[in-house]
Amino acid sequence: FGAPTSFFDSTPTGRILNRFTSDTEQMDNLLMQNMQQWLNCVMPVIGTLCLIAVVSPVFLAWVLPLVVLYLALMRYSAPATRDLQRLEAVTRSPIFTQFSETLSGLSTIRAFGRTAQFEKASVALVAANTQCFYNQDTASQWISQRLDFCSAFIAGITVLLPTLVLELGGSLSTSPAAFGLCITYALDLSAFLKFGTKMTLDIQRGMAGVERILEYADNTPNEPTGGMPVPSKSWPTAGRVVMTELCVWLTLTLTLTTLTLTLTLTRCVRYRPELPLALRGVSCAIEPRSKVGIVGRTGSGKTTFVSALWR
Repeated sequence: FGAPTSFFDSTPTGRILNRFTSDTEQMDNLLMQNMQQWLNCVMPVIGTLCLIAVVSPVFLAWVLPLVVLYLALMRYSAPATRDLQRLEAVTRSPIFTQFSETLSGLSTIRAFGRTAQFEKASVALVAANTQCFYNQDTASQWISQRLDFCSAFIAGITVLLPTLVLELGGSLSTSPAAFGLCITYALDLSAFLKFGTKMTLDIQRGMAGVERILEYADNTPNEPTGGMPVPSKSWPTAGRVVMTELCVWLTLTLTLTTLTLTLTLTRCVRYRPELPLALRGVSCAIEPRSKVGIVGRTGSGKTTFVSALWR
């Protein structure tokens, strides 16, 4: 990532793990497999419709309303499929986070007798994620029933058209064998159409994972790179560090044997812009070749003080 520490402090671990596990698997493997299977299903459907249209051109007048109905079903179900996949991914991240936190504090949880409480919380998170899986399966069954109706209607029209022509005293433009071939393909159309639509919806779900990965790739803040040129190996031979009112500005005075360098940084010591000052009015002077220890209670700012020096 190259992200600052504040990003990892404010982002739950489960969200990051989710991007690198499930979402990455969707983008790298499952999405390409679904696209390949989608092409394997779409081409037989197109070939079957073209064959029936060539053998019986009257079929085109009946298939156009079915195409409109199919497109309406896809437009109605595709957004719901994407949103359900987003909900499933969002509800999966807290499971990883809670599991990681439980493993880190397992000894404390057992010492205070909170095992049942954490177990209940884990079951609740898994149940919320399972609800999204259930809704995804329900939506898939809903669209499958409508597609079965469309496929049955196509097969019925393919069978009825030559029968009606013969009953009305007409003659077939092609041989009965061609109509039999069309009927055979039309009966297989149901499976191809249903599976092709399932692959279309799976591609829509896979694109939700790509969207989540791009969100982190494009919107994650990065630490600044580069910096000042590296000084020579002999620098510095002796130095003196002076800090004045560290909460608002930082003044570094380095006294060398041949050079005196004063660096003033007008920068507040904060961990994030919205947080209060981490240090308030720290002033000190460190003499050359001296050994200095920083002493204080927990939370007094010892680590922050040293981090400000290194930065």
